[in-house]
Amino acid sequence: MKKSYRILAAQSDESNEGWIWFKDPKIPTRTIVKVRNTRTGHVVYCQSRQIDDNFVMQYDAGAQRQKIKGEVNEVLVISAWYRDALGGFETTCRSGKPVELEITPARVRVDFGGWGSLRAACHQPDIAVRVGTRLGVLGTWLGLVGLMAVLLEITGLDIVCRAYSLLAVSVVFAIPCIMVCRGVRHA
Repeated sequence: MKKSYRILAAQSDESNEGWIWFKDPKIPTRTIVKVRNTRTGHVVYCQSRQIDDNFVMQYDAGAQRQKIKGEVNEVLVISAWYRDALGGFETTCRSGKPVELEITPARVRVDFGGWGSLRAACHQPDIAVRVGTRLGVLGTWLGLVGLMAVLLEITGLDIVCRAYSLLAVSVVFAIPCIMVCRGVRHA
């Protein structure tokens, strides 16, 4: 659902975490969400965290320039990494303007259970998580291609047919791997 948010910076100890904080009772905490900037069309996948009274107390007690206070429903606490990936907008205390974003639970047409989690891991600010995820996807792709080579050998096809079949299978398996491993586009 599209909504204008008052943008606040993430706390310094959370600036490298893969989540954003906002209040939406329809989206449970720790859900992988798709955040789309309606102005630029840029998209990121990340975890959602629910703003509650304890978070408000901790955030408002910190050294941030702007406080949440009682305006919880229109606040989005987001790190600079995700702000840059969504089009490079400033926090509301600097720009003075709210930003219209669409935040929905991560869904794709063919959901095999982990697509949103894989995309969120590839959009993660922590480089170790991004590299580990991409290496895992690459290893899975190589394993599937190797398995197909063995299965084609067992079928007894001639070598030219096996080579073309293996090439086709490699390309078909490579498409989802490339789709998963695309990182965020920074402004």
